[in-house]
Amino acid sequence: MPNLTGKVALVTGSAQGLGLGIARALRGAGARVALADVNAPQLALALDDVLGSAAGDESDVAAFEVDLTDVDAVRALPGRVLERFGRIDILVNNAGVRSISGFLDQSLDEWRLAMDVNLTAPYLLCQATIPHMIARGGGGKIVNITSVASSLGFKERSAYNASKAGLTMLTKSIALELASKGINCNAVAPGIIETPLNSSYFLDPDFTKVIVDNTPAATWGKPADIGAAVLFLCGPESDFVNGITIPVDGGWSTGKGY
Repeated sequence: MPNLTGKVALVTGSAQGLGLGIARALRGAGARVALADVNAPQLALALDDVLGSAAGDESDVAAFEVDLTDVDAVRALPGRVLERFGRIDILVNNAGVRSISGFLDQSLDEWRLAMDVNLTAPYLLCQATIPHMIARGGGGKIVNITSVASSLGFKERSAYNASKAGLTMLTKSIALELASKGINCNAVAPGIIETPLNSSYFLDPDFTKVIVDNTPAATWGKPADIGAAVLFLCGPESDFVNGITIPVDGGWSTGKGY
């Protein structure tokens, strides 16, 4: 496990699911963590959870309510974190939304929401955070949470697929332009992970059979699996890793048998 003591990490969408798992992992490695989410009640529970997940002072973790569809609020978030912690070393763009509807039936509002949260918010947060990372002189680590759907599309999720594919290319673009400034920007592409967002699916035996049949590992993942990959990309062990996307999917994206 990398030692992130003294580092400050901002994690969006961290009230539950993958974001909470990532926040726990970062805190466990010694980082101070800024939790950001739109769901205030759930965010309060997450704050207590992360505070209790590792030794340390209560001042090491803080919660920030934010609506990632609000451009001004997104741009202001890094400043709020800097005011609280004095620095940002790690930015994890995890927050995401997904609607399920056929392409011809999908509304423009559904499309815009997916783009706003899944792609535009990370773009704005990177723009607002990277100058501070450069000015501080210590570089910075950015991890974008994409999806296997960014390269292997899923039916009835066109907005989600497109937004995650865009985030993959944004990751490459930031690395290409800013690696020389000490910025590492990488991504993690989760496969099928059991989270509150999709927990109902796992009650369906037909669905779980599809997962097992299509995943070489013959199982689905947990938030801790994503947290482990994020930890690697946030630590010094990954200093020469830049602009890549790591699939954490049990082999889902390796191919399909028939």
